[in-house]
Amino acid sequence: MRERALTFGPANLVAILTEPDPEQARPDAPGSIILNSGILHRAGASRMYVRSARALAEEGLTTLRFDFSGIGDSEVRRGESIPIEKRFIQETREAMDYLQTEMGLDRFILGGLCSGADGAFWTGLADERVSGIWQIDGFSYTTRGYWIRRYAPKLLDPRAWMHSIKVRVAPEQAGVSDDREEVFVKPEYRRVFPPREEVEAGLRALLERDTELFFFFTGAQEYLYRRQHHDAFPGLGLDERAKVEFLPECTHTMTELEHQRQFLHHLRTWARGIVGPAPEVAAEAAA
Repeated sequence: MRERALTFGPANLVAILTEPDPEQARPDAPGSIILNSGILHRAGASRMYVRSARALAEEGLTTLRFDFSGIGDSEVRRGESIPIEKRFIQETREAMDYLQTEMGLDRFILGGLCSGADGAFWTGLADERVSGIWQIDGFSYTTRGYWIRRYAPKLLDPRAWMHSIKVRVAPEQAGVSDDREEVFVKPEYRRVFPPREEVEAGLRALLERDTELFFFFTGAQEYLYRRQHHDAFPGLGLDERAKVEFLPECTHTMTELEHQRQFLHHLRTWARGIVGPAPEVAAEAAA
């Protein structure tokens, strides 16, 4: 594969373009764009975006990973006052414009982790050139199955009952102090998801356009079993219309190499289902 640095768009956003080798290139394949997660550089958490771009290139997809303005190596966008959510959509569309003008690509797969997953979803709704979306820890919602799995073990655990009683009857024995000066409250970041109905309407619109969808969930947020995403949107038929994978032992930033390998395997399998097998594999199958 070939990789090169470039800038594009009115704001000169900094990007890395990963292209497949000529023998791996697929003229009919969509372009691929990977979106920043939060304020992380285009390499991604644990360099997962680098590995994802190269894995997709090996499947024949030309892939661009870039820094939004004000993140990584891209400078702050000047002379414009645009809310951050709209700016991310605008700049992702500028990335698509660049690949369409320079490389003749007119369909795109978008993906990312966390807020990058969110940006892929919203951009997909805003631009019909998006034909596929993959998300790591995208929007997720609790279900009956989630609550059963979360609380049923505690209801059957005598130690949990004893701790609950001690907290109420003898808090000092349970390690709970009423001395507010000694209590330290750990700062906590909570990602706020849009209303479930809004996401369901968006997913329905994407599916009506035959958008390919891949959802990968880790054990880092309120997600406890593989079918939770299906159960959260029972009217969409995600069982047959999307790829959903769950790796409960995986951290949000995929710090373990084995977990990265498992994710990349699923990503490549999904991408191969969109573009078909590599030319040499197809030739061997035909022979």
